Amino acid sequence: MKALILVGGYGTRLRPLTLSVPKPLIQFCNRSIIEYQIASFKRAGVKHLILAVAYQSQALMEALQELEAK
Repeated sequence: MKALILVGGYGTRLRPLTLSVPKPLIQFCNRSIIEYQIASFKRAGVKHLILAVAYQSQALMEALQELEAK
């Protein structure tokens, strides 16, 4: 199964948190928001995730590569 996560917004309602960090990487209880989403999809049996990324895409991709290495 495949899933699409829309993570391209600016996160204006979460400012000032999103001025330097993309919304999916904001920490909540020592985990990023995107980590919670990925874990939920994994439990649901999703094997392939597609991320629609725009704002601060490089920072998000670097964080996801670090997460994948864990």
